[in-house]
Amino acid sequence: MSLAIRSAFWLGVREVRVKGTMALNVWVIMLVSILSTWQLARADSFEAFGVDTFAEIKAANSGQAFLLSLWSIDCAPCRLELEMLGELKKKDPSFPLVLISADSLEQRKTAHSILEEYSLDGLTSWMFADNFSERLRYSIDPNWYGELPRSYLFDSTHVSTAHSGVLTEEQLAAFLSAIYR
Repeated sequence: MSLAIRSAFWLGVREVRVKGTMALNVWVIMLVSILSTWQLARADSFEAFGVDTFAEIKAANSGQAFLLSLWSIDCAPCRLELEMLGELKKKDPSFPLVLISADSLEQRKTAHSILEEYSLDGLTSWMFADNFSERLRYSIDPNWYGELPRSYLFDSTHVSTAHSGVLTEEQLAAFLSAIYR
């Protein structure tokens, strides 16, 4: 690529005349390519979940109660819980919910469509970023062996109650009443 084209790209020059309009076409193609890549990356709100992410999530929610829900695209019971959480989020957009998909980031398109189906696609969510999922599970809870759905109900002091399986409406109601006392 010529120096003039690189300069035009980095400096944002609208038109560069190097051998006609070919340089402008190259610049436009490069810009469209970058914008398309950026748009695809922003099409969902998944973040990479690594071994330090759980500590970061708790720090970001310091002093606040929240529900952490782990799910997977291949987990049928997870869909029941996601549906219930989506309905809850519609009724109360401020409901403090953190979602983590136990799937790899390569499956983000499928995961995004599932969250979209339950109106949970606007939340920042995480997906496992390490193929060694045991390490990631251990970073959340050394006593968790991978069963899904898995939920953690954190109070404002971050004492948590772990739950394997689909949360019941009664459990969620009790959690909500504790949050909004």
